[in-house]
Amino acid sequence: MKQKLMAIAIAGLAGNAFAQTNVAIQGAFDSGVQMFSSETAGVKTRTNRWGSSSNSTTSNLTFVVTEDLGGGMKAGLFLKSDPTAGSSSATGFWNSQNYLWVSGGFGKVSLGYMDNFANTTATTAQPFGTAMGGGWSSAFGRLNGVGTSSAGAVANVAVATAATAGSFAGTRDIRVNNSVKWDSPSWSGFTGGLLYRSPNSGSGNAAADADGQTQVGLNYNNGPLNLSYAHSNFMTNVAGLNKGVATHNLLAANYKFGAVTVYGGWTSSKATGVNGAAAGGATSSVDARSWNVALKWQATATVAVMANVLRSDDKLVADQDRSLNSLGLDYSLSKRTVAYARWEGGDNDKSAATGANGGKFNRTAFGLRHSF
Repeated sequence: MKQKLMAIAIAGLAGNAFAQTNVAIQGAFDSGVQMFSSETAGVKTRTNRWGSSSNSTTSNLTFVVTEDLGGGMKAGLFLKSDPTAGSSSATGFWNSQNYLWVSGGFGKVSLGYMDNFANTTATTAQPFGTAMGGGWSSAFGRLNGVGTSSAGAVANVAVATAATAGSFAGTRDIRVNNSVKWDSPSWSGFTGGLLYRSPNSGSGNAAADADGQTQVGLNYNNGPLNLSYAHSNFMTNVAGLNKGVATHNLLAANYKFGAVTVYGGWTSSKATGVNGAAAGGATSSVDARSWNVALKWQATATVAVMANVLRSDDKLVADQDRSLNSLGLDYSLSKRTVAYARWEGGDNDKSAATGANGGKFNRTAFGLRHSF
């Protein structure tokens, strides 16, 4: 729930209206106990973590600033920090979305570091968001190859080749720094948009010599039906590395039938170019598809049950397929406080070519989350 802390009328005419700035603080905090077990190359590992973070949602503290410019136009600022529950954060305070925006009849233009269309599509496909169970967490990204996460860096195009397939766990495309994004107005539930990040090279600074990205998003949200599509195109332009291109396509839908919402999603990941190789190569380094089906049942006003089944099919010679199954339970103690249980299990490294199953895992979590 958003809680308005200040509403300050600022003197000065904007047409016939006074400009007004509103500042709101909102967010959520999620903490619990997580039990994790994995098996890699026959070696089993078990970890119990008390005070674990973001099992059911991403803990965050967010400042939202909005100014009415008059004439149907607005401007604003979005500043978000994602703390890690149970431990100190060494990544700085504004470690998540931070951007300026302006809106009007043309839609909304944002400049900075903001969630993108792929993130919207991936979370439309299932009820678990970016946390455990959805296939969109940092532990199990359903895409193959290049992607971005909350850190904002963009990896080089080529990963998951036959030589490096031993520990591939997938990736995700959530947001990218130094980008500009346009969101269209809504037409009868239809919206679209474009995101762009310019590639750079030759600066001598590895952080600045990052990949470029172009992304297109299309959405339909009207009544019980929600549809979402995102197309992402990455291009590496780092001096000394082989230039390459990676492409992701994501498609998702959900439909609510009374107390039950049914979800589905599909992705395609392709890339050419070998990470670190001399320029001129065009090796296919990523070729994968994934699909999922999920549901959410609002059993009572306070109890919700969720499930998700996801499969990823690797088309390369290594044939490194992956899988994820998950269950979730939410019990609302109030409008803002929820007790939850989560379980996910699967395989991050299943090779049909060798018969090896070196990435099996099980993760269980119980905890509380509070939103404000």
